[in-house]
Amino acid sequence: MRRRTKVLALASMMTLIGSDVGCGPSGRDTKDAQWLNIQQSLQRERQEIGRQRDLLEADRREWDERERKEPVLAAAITMAALLFCCCLPLLLIPLLAWAGSQEPTNEIVAEMLINNISTPRDQPLILHRHTEAVSDRKLLAKKS
Repeated sequence: MRRRTKVLALASMMTLIGSDVGCGPSGRDTKDAQWLNIQQSLQRERQEIGRQRDLLEADRREWDERERKEPVLAAAITMAALLFCCCLPLLLIPLLAWAGSQEPTNEIVAEMLINNISTPRDQPLILHRHTEAVSDRKLLAKKS
């Protein structure tokens, strides 16, 4: 009986030890989990590469659009500047002619000096009346 008890005890211990060792993941399960992790990381990398490719394509389209628009804009600005430079003398000539007609001529200045010198010192010099007389003469000269 003793022997039988020893055999039963030994058999039960072996089953307990065997059950602990056999319950863990097998080598195939570990390899499958590694393959799954590798495939998931490859999928994430493919998604990232696809996203970056889309960004690069959008950037390329933007640069193509700039290359088409900027030369047209530069040509328009150049032509506008050239047109302004060509029209500038046409605008300046009437401006200079108009500004020159308002200056007193040498005849008017000489007449005012002669009147100033010939006026006796006792009488006050009234320039306002003198300038009116000169401007009246000037108007009469233009009408005739």
